[in-house]
Amino acid sequence: MKKVLCCLIAMFITAIGFAQSANDNFAGKWKTEDGVIITISNNSGKFSGVDPKGRPTLYNVRFEKNEWKGTAENHETGQKGNCEIYLEGKKLKIVAHKGIFSKTMYWVKQ
Repeated sequence: MKKVLCCLIAMFITAIGFAQSANDNFAGKWKTEDGVIITISNNSGKFSGVDPKGRPTLYNVRFEKNEWKGTAENHETGQKGNCEIYLEGKKLKIVAHKGIFSKTMYWVKQ
């Protein structure tokens, strides 16, 4: 019983530590895993990101149902998909979905 209780407490603390907030601020420059710098800006509570060529990479990122959700685009493949974004200190975790597939990317604040 003690092990179950300890496990539940640990899960609760972890959930609180990674809880998202409508006040999260993604604005700034972020370096992708490929070394590309993406500039994210805030426009009336919705975030968008562009690459150095001015091409949109993140669209319409908004706080919805206690999560940051939007659309991500990979310009190399031309694919777009829904995504969730998590601010984890100086890292931005982006989980992009296309059908049944998903990909997790980490960007670092510059």
